[in-house]
Amino acid sequence: MKKVLMVLAAVVFVLVGVAVQAQSKTLSVLFYSPELQEQYNDMIQQYQKETGVKLDLTVLQADYRSVLTARLNSGDTPDIFMSSAYADNETYKDYVYDLTKEDFIKNLEPTALTGVTLDGKVLGYPFLVQSHSFIYNKKVFKDAGITKLPTTMKELEAVCVKLQAKGIQPFATGFKEFWVLPQTAWQALAPLPAAYNGDYAKFVADLDSGKLRFQDIKEMSTVFDLLDLIKKYGGNKPLESDFNDQCAALANGKVAMIHQGNWAEGTIRKTNPDVQIGYLVGPTADAGKAGIMFDSNQTIRIAKDRPNTQAAVAWLRWLTTSAYGKAWIPSKIKQISPIRGAAAPDAQLAQETSAMLAKNVPSYSWFYQRFPTGAEKDFGSFFQGYLAGQTTRAQTLAAIDSDYAKLVAAR
Repeated sequence: MKKVLMVLAAVVFVLVGVAVQAQSKTLSVLFYSPELQEQYNDMIQQYQKETGVKLDLTVLQADYRSVLTARLNSGDTPDIFMSSAYADNETYKDYVYDLTKEDFIKNLEPTALTGVTLDGKVLGYPFLVQSHSFIYNKKVFKDAGITKLPTTMKELEAVCVKLQAKGIQPFATGFKEFWVLPQTAWQALAPLPAAYNGDYAKFVADLDSGKLRFQDIKEMSTVFDLLDLIKKYGGNKPLESDFNDQCAALANGKVAMIHQGNWAEGTIRKTNPDVQIGYLVGPTADAGKAGIMFDSNQTIRIAKDRPNTQAAVAWLRWLTTSAYGKAWIPSKIKQISPIRGAAAPDAQLAQETSAMLAKNVPSYSWFYQRFPTGAEKDFGSFFQGYLAGQTTRAQTLAAIDSDYAKLVAAR
């Protein structure tokens, strides 16, 4: 009997040890968006509290893609990592787990799955539903006597002139950040040539095949006009302004406008919790086409064929179905969640986005995320060179077309 009890005790000890080991699992995570570090940490603490599983998180920004590529090539693949949607589905398809048949995917808005689906397979998890456009300080506009919000390039310049006459700098540029420039530029291109009727996939397919070049797109003149306008009214050193500078200057009322997305609201409010902000539409020649960019692009991906693959999927399931997980994006990050029935965030830019969509203000897909991997950073550098006076418009477009062809060929 004593020997039986000893055996049973040993079995219990082993089972308990296995359970503890399972609950002590650590998942390696590589994310970007350092402005969300506090929210990431809150989620990590909650998940470990509920499950015992730890997320070992690294957050990067400017060098994120190069670090991710190096880790993938070396075999040091993170269990969970971020990327963009659309073109990145093709880029990472050989590294990521197919989520198509996971039960929690049905809890996501179908429109949010568009950007993470390739050949009918769901290869990523849509993290946030985001918008971007020009953000303005409502008090600054009111104090300057601006009551009509601009919708065209001509009206936007008139607003800048009025602000400057009041001693207010119209813009903080953010041009030091390579990613700010393409986002700003492509918003001006969002109302695509009429021949495409908003068919971004065909537009990008024609660029990929060489049938269309950026040099051939007459609307690119509007892109350069907009960048020139922001530079002109963006202070003495527009290429030295970064994301944090933008947010602080807008929050303090030192500038009236920045081009950013709803992800900037938290950073803005850290400087001034009481600031009142709103969205302007991206100005165009045709006021009826002026709108905002609205999509789910930031994507979470699970590495396939790894010891922790199923544990990483379990984390995604928790993020989608648990009480904390469902509330995390609207209540902590204060952005729009891709989860069906999620609460609306208590955030001004998210509320403005919803109000604009309800009024049928044009909203445009983040079509530039369909460009080949690497295009965003390269194009940002080309636009920085143009704004520094190193290249002309024609030279910049030639460089963009040449680089685009190389990126397509390298796929």
